[in-house]
Amino acid sequence: MRFFSVLLFLFLLTSTSTFAQRDLIEWNDTLQLSVEDYKGGITSADTSNHISSSCGLYCIPQITGDTASITIIAYFDRNKSWARRKRVTPLLLQHEKGHFDLTEIFARKLKKRILAMKTNKSTFVKDVQKVYDKTWEDLQKQHQAYDRATEFSNVEFAQRTWQNFIKENLVHYHLYSSQTIRFPIRD
Repeated sequence: MRFFSVLLFLFLLTSTSTFAQRDLIEWNDTLQLSVEDYKGGITSADTSNHISSSCGLYCIPQITGDTASITIIAYFDRNKSWARRKRVTPLLLQHEKGHFDLTEIFARKLKKRILAMKTNKSTFVKDVQKVYDKTWEDLQKQHQAYDRATEFSNVEFAQRTWQNFIKENLVHYHLYSSQTIRFPIRD
């Protein structure tokens, strides 16, 4: 039931084939994870851990002329996510989907933070990296708080409370749901 995360900060535009080659699922609001999405080998000897989700953020900053653009994608890595299939309950899958949703919330927060930062062409990538690192750190703390409060989905009331919190935040940050943001940038 531990949550494993991977972060990728890319300086080059990646193609959609990268997602297919690595067997990644991009976050979307209708996605429901199933136990079949967990294709990785079990990495925990602790048999009380029944499932582990690997989610991350692609962050691809670019400058073209006087325009900065950043593509940020929350993803689920099927090949690094694993499950003890016979032990996975619908509630546990719902809990893991909550981790994926939290990753999307922080992708949206990252876009908001980047749009608010002051930068120029010469410091753009460094500035984005700094905001990205802080957002990633905040996301990891949020994952830990979620697991602690819900005891990895075992406290049903806490799980429902967190599900409501997650839904509210997805709505709250809906203005930042587009994968790519663009804004003018100067020298």
